[in-house]
Amino acid sequence: MTPRPLLAAFVSAALLAAPTPARAQAGGAPAASPPPAPAAGAPAPQPAAPAPKEAASKEAAPAKEAPPPPPVEKVSDEVFDKALANYFAGNPRAAAGPLYAWLSSAARTHENYAWGQYFLARSLIDLGFTHAGGVYLSRIARERSNPNVLPRALETLRELTDRPHDEVMIDEQVFGALDLGFLPEEAGAYAHYQQGLVDLRVGNERWANTHFSKLPEGTAEASRARFALLVTRLREVKEPNDELIEDFLGLSKDEKLTRESRNEAALAVARLRYERKDYKSALEAYGLVKLQELEPGRATLYLEEAWTRYKLGELRASLGILTTLDAPSFRDEFLPDKYLLRALIYRDLCHYLPAKRAAKELTRRFADSLEAIRARDDLTQDVRLRRAASAHGATKRAARFLEVLDLEGERLGRYAGSFGERLFTDLTKTYDLAHAEAQRIYQARLEEAVRQEADTLLRAAEQVRLMEYEVGLKLYERVKKGAKVVAPPDEELLSPSQVGFTFDGEYWNDELRSYRVRLESRCIQENP
Repeated sequence: MTPRPLLAAFVSAALLAAPTPARAQAGGAPAASPPPAPAAGAPAPQPAAPAPKEAASKEAAPAKEAPPPPPVEKVSDEVFDKALANYFAGNPRAAAGPLYAWLSSAARTHENYAWGQYFLARSLIDLGFTHAGGVYLSRIARERSNPNVLPRALETLRELTDRPHDEVMIDEQVFGALDLGFLPEEAGAYAHYQQGLVDLRVGNERWANTHFSKLPEGTAEASRARFALLVTRLREVKEPNDELIEDFLGLSKDEKLTRESRNEAALAVARLRYERKDYKSALEAYGLVKLQELEPGRATLYLEEAWTRYKLGELRASLGILTTLDAPSFRDEFLPDKYLLRALIYRDLCHYLPAKRAAKELTRRFADSLEAIRARDDLTQDVRLRRAASAHGATKRAARFLEVLDLEGERLGRYAGSFGERLFTDLTKTYDLAHAEAQRIYQARLEEAVRQEADTLLRAAEQVRLMEYEVGLKLYERVKKGAKVVAPPDEELLSPSQVGFTFDGEYWNDELRSYRVRLESRCIQENP
């Protein structure tokens, strides 16, 4: 309760406990004094007759209610027919406003009401308002008033899931809650897949398998379902077996999956083999990741490959990949382990001063983030941690959807005149509500992801401090008499079919995975 109502409540209570004298009468006459107490044995005075209703004060009259909104004017079916003609003529801008006006006045039981929602959604999608179109398509899916419109609406919604979209509205509330008995084959398969994913998220693998078993074999949904099951099992097992790795390897070659899913399967194979210390096979799995032509690639992929080559003893090849990560395409990537690995390579080759400089580079580059962590500041406001947290996973999807809402909300202003006041107002409200909810979801995911990135940075910083201490001891270590230089292991820099060029500071995307560094070892071996 705010202070003003609380004070009014105390005043009302005081008035009830001890009423004050009556106010002065109208016209400024003084208030009448209270009658004297009756004498002993006299009859009590009778109360005065109530005043007639006509004499009641005007101040006590109830406030007038606001007038009801004007009724929506009836729009004829000719407007609907003309709007459809404009849509099929390739003019969705002229069709959207009249379709909304017709829907606002038509009864929901009208035979063409669902068709009006569908073509309004298609008009909005064609104009670039994918979220608004998804809202109207989701209404069709939930109302299910016209069985002829429903399959088309579900198919369009399925196409929208390939873009950043409202996962709660489409994936969970539509496909995750559909009655699967009446759906056509394609829409039903996608609905089974989505409902299986919902079951996996809550830990019901048995129910998920029931949905996944109904997927037609050989379809993209069946392959994606196998990938989801493998990822779920991978989180539960401590020691992955060969069968699990082979299943991931098979999915990495499944052409029915998207390129992104195949690459994720190949990365899973490489990481599992790396954990089992099968570094040579892990390196082969990293080679299965297929990138688009002239694409710079993934910084995390290159860093993992560099660690694998370091474990294999290919120090110069590993250092060459770290040179790749210095390219302009990767300079803003959050890779604290890159500096740790470079320091380890220099240390193993007994280049102690470069190793110390590489170790100090991490604390210098991430000084602001480390200070924010130590001061317990709001880490979501740190630029580096925020960018790193938004670069992958659920946080990345939420950020991309928020960007789409921002873009479509800005685009809405250009259509205010052609849409009409009612449709423009409705779309403005739709995007304002969606943006607020998307911002809330993104912020919640960001806070969790930022904590994980901060833990990664702290672990790397701690290892770097240990590295600096170790390198400092090596710098001042005395060399005993008779010590000899250790012969470095043979490492083939180029094959007979390769040609080497001196690096001049320019980075080319088609050469990023082929850099090699020629660095001699300075290590010595003391005589026993």
